[in-house]
Amino acid sequence: MPVDKESGLTEGMGVTKEKMAYPEPRLPLNAPDNLPEDIREEVEPLYDWSRNIWGSVPRFLQMLSHAPVCVEAWMLLDQKLRIDRLKTEPGYVKLIQLLIVKTALAAQSDY
Repeated sequence: MPVDKESGLTEGMGVTKEKMAYPEPRLPLNAPDNLPEDIREEVEPLYDWSRNIWGSVPRFLQMLSHAPVCVEAWMLLDQKLRIDRLKTEPGYVKLIQLLIVKTALAAQSDY
């Protein structure tokens, strides 16, 4: 896989078109419409919470749902750090989003 030169990222990061096109994750995702029975009761309300806030269930929550308490913990943290400040401090939310992207780039994350 050649490095995708159009991404603007450095050669050392190894970012390819394949990686940028949502590769198959190492841990299977629990799609909202196909939840395993053993976690459905616990995860469905959390997925609904995500849909109410963001309009979707992000892939990282689908991955975290293998341990439902992790989804709940993330959603509570997200509520305190971002959601509660959307209307009062939009600049803070933009800064947090920039921090998330910068951290992902520094960690050479594909997701």
